[in-house]
Amino acid sequence: MNDRSSERSFLTPNTEKRLLQLLQQIGIMFGGQIQAHKILHHTPRTARTILARLKKEYKIVEHTMTVGGKDYRIYTLGPRGAVTLGVSYRPDYWLNYTDSETVQRLMAVDLYMRMCDYLSASLIVRASESPYIFTFVHGDKAYQVGVVWDNAVQFSETYRWSPPKERVILVCQSINQVNDLLKHLEEYTPIRITTRNKLREGLVFYKPENGRWVLDIPERQIKTKIRIVHKHRILLP
Repeated sequence: MNDRSSERSFLTPNTEKRLLQLLQQIGIMFGGQIQAHKILHHTPRTARTILARLKKEYKIVEHTMTVGGKDYRIYTLGPRGAVTLGVSYRPDYWLNYTDSETVQRLMAVDLYMRMCDYLSASLIVRASESPYIFTFVHGDKAYQVGVVWDNAVQFSETYRWSPPKERVILVCQSINQVNDLLKHLEEYTPIRITTRNKLREGLVFYKPENGRWVLDIPERQIKTKIRIVHKHRILLP
């Protein structure tokens, strides 16, 4: 079996389509995120080979983003990828994102992947109103997703007048970024916070309690096609 045949044997239509759908829904991804979450393959070398082929076939498009003098490879949906999904293609659509929105979308990817792993299911991704970036939908549950970057004041002003009444998950660089929100929240407020570092460990949240953030770690629900084998209470808000 030659290298190309071997590579194709690893890439199922569903695997390829999953990546394309993610790019269509979220808009943009780091190459490192594709590798870290093993979206294409669990072996980095094979994943890189597949990624190169998808790029050559114009199903995805590679760009370079420079942050702090360091270059990062990022990917967006390509013209043939759009055809595969049956959606319209907008060239260079990602250039319409502000720098802040680009960072917010990239940070939301890690939360999306962790939630998919935890729930053993893909989530529907919908656009959301400011200050949120997306709404993640799983079954009859919807989660407003926000990323705290340069917009912490916007969240504080929003919650000052209207604390969350529906499920909210915020991703931030550091838990200290959202300490100011605590004065607007109660223990029963349906909000959870996570950080970039915590998402590297798994699906780890903080919740408000007695005026501070305390850890709230969901326990995994293990499923089979027939029944739930072992069920824990789900602490997602």
